[in-house]
Amino acid sequence: MTKYLITISVFWCAVLGVLPAQQEVPVPAMVFVEGGTFWQGSKEAPYSSNERAHRTTLSSFYISQTEVTQELWTAVMGTNPSRFSGKDRPVENVSWLDAVKFCNALSERHGYTPAYTISGSTVEWNREANGYRLPTEAEWEYAARGGIKGAITEEPLTRSPYSGGFDINQIAWYDANSGKASKPVATKAPNELGIYDMSGNVWEWCWDWYGEYPSGEVTNPTGPEKSTGYRVLRGGAWFTPAKLTRTTYRYWNTPTFKSNSVGFRIARNADEEIRLSLPAELSVDPYQILSAPVKHP
Repeated sequence: MTKYLITISVFWCAVLGVLPAQQEVPVPAMVFVEGGTFWQGSKEAPYSSNERAHRTTLSSFYISQTEVTQELWTAVMGTNPSRFSGKDRPVENVSWLDAVKFCNALSERHGYTPAYTISGSTVEWNREANGYRLPTEAEWEYAARGGIKGAITEEPLTRSPYSGGFDINQIAWYDANSGKASKPVATKAPNELGIYDMSGNVWEWCWDWYGEYPSGEVTNPTGPEKSTGYRVLRGGAWFTPAKLTRTTYRYWNTPTFKSNSVGFRIARNADEEIRLSLPAELSVDPYQILSAPVKHP
């Protein structure tokens, strides 16, 4: 009898429009990254075999100022898979497939066209969609190195190996300072674009299948067209040594892999209509941040 009463109550609540509203989902702070050409990869031994330096040209895009937090993930997905609990900590213990599903769910909550068509373990990317998505490996590295504001010349000694500076303790949580756990986002210094934690804290999923870099110039690369069995991870994590937090370091794992050291950040296409609709003070400087920026203490 109780079950029937509950069912009837839910029915009439739906009819009367009094069902509890969905939890409000905050708009993540997104940084506009102006497109350009840079040297992706590294010529530094012993990394050059896996990080073949090559010229890459990218269109403009947006990338989130921080890794996706547990607060945002929970607001969208209703659960929290993370081992290291804290609303301002990055969500972790999420697979690549979990990440693309989150991107679609967040897009729908904000009224955008989802970027992905998902059928089981098969994921197709609609590159024209205006919804949230994972950054490509090239976009991730370009943003981590500061975009056109960073030192992105061919010579390795003209730029920092880390995202935001040469002093890793100022910009990253890694094995020597993390206390063996992830930390709240944006508690270290940002890079040239105002982006946090692209070195350390948690590994970050990228869209691409892992594969060898091309030898020639490329434009808006998205990785191998066919599955190699592994998706790209970038940035290092709270348990890794400093050398694995370099902006050019490449790691990979299966799309179903989960770990308390693996999270992600999100990206969006740079929609000119969105740019034109922004207030003038945000439209002038392409490096201004959409939504409320995180303030570095």
